[in-house]
Amino acid sequence: MFQRIAICSILLLSFGSCITQGKKENDNTIIDRKKIDAVFNKDISKVLLDHLYVVVDSITYTKLTKDNQWKNKYGSLDSGLPDFAPVHDKALTCFLRGHQHYIEILSPKNSYNEPIGKSGIGFSLKNKNEHFHLGVKPRLKITKNSFLYATETVKMPLRNHKHTWFKAFYTPSPGTALHTWYGFYNPTFLDSLYGNYHATYSREAFLEPVYTDQKLFNAIKEIYLNCTLNDYRRIIQELNYLGCKFLEKKGNILTIASEDIIINIQPSDQIEYSRITKIICRLNDKDDSITQLGNVTITNQGTESIWDFDELYRNNP
Repeated sequence: MFQRIAICSILLLSFGSCITQGKKENDNTIIDRKKIDAVFNKDISKVLLDHLYVVVDSITYTKLTKDNQWKNKYGSLDSGLPDFAPVHDKALTCFLRGHQHYIEILSPKNSYNEPIGKSGIGFSLKNKNEHFHLGVKPRLKITKNSFLYATETVKMPLRNHKHTWFKAFYTPSPGTALHTWYGFYNPTFLDSLYGNYHATYSREAFLEPVYTDQKLFNAIKEIYLNCTLNDYRRIIQELNYLGCKFLEKKGNILTIASEDIIINIQPSDQIEYSRITKIICRLNDKDDSITQLGNVTITNQGTESIWDFDELYRNNP
């Protein structure tokens, strides 16, 4: 309402000025876009996708980690920090690394004791002209205390010392099976990890040593969610507060865009827990193969790759 009033006022002032001052050059009668941007576009944190995770069943996890033909063609798999070691028989979690994003796959015996079907999405935040510090906070379009108020600072042991990796903000959601968090990442963590100076933290710099464009997987383009009503409201409000764009609504599916990812979110009062149902990835080269890894189907169509998790939830209720 306030924005509409302000826009009308600016337009009326501009129109009145044109009448009293007579005919002017076209560029003088156009409203100053920069001034309007300064009034209406607040300095909101930039929202980028960092990674997502899914807990799969033992058959799917074994197929994914043991299928050498698929691994050699599709993407780089490792067992995580600190040295990105190859996946071994005792690894309970593996990571598929892309250029900017990565996918974390957890086995049912994962060290977090998370059940099959549980998932999460981690976003990366950046504030304009602000370097990482422990007091950093999200710059929100709407300032309220009901969302994104809880914080956790994540540290990682490197060379016998715990280094601050990122500071995450989230909305406490007891009982949820779909976590979302939004983190500011520390560039000095990269210094400690790789032994050279980084003025800023970038996802590309973190993934560079393990990503290869000789394999297919490049990045995540879209994420499809099916959510309980509580999770649906929570995730929409979080993304709204962070200034993400609401693109369209088809039926009951709402499509939202951050800086580099599209999220399609559907509410349901028929499911017991929220879940990631599908992801669409970008490939480095054209491919048209279909791979069945247990209860996950990966369908490549040109330079897109579709991961379908429906069987995972259907066969593991």
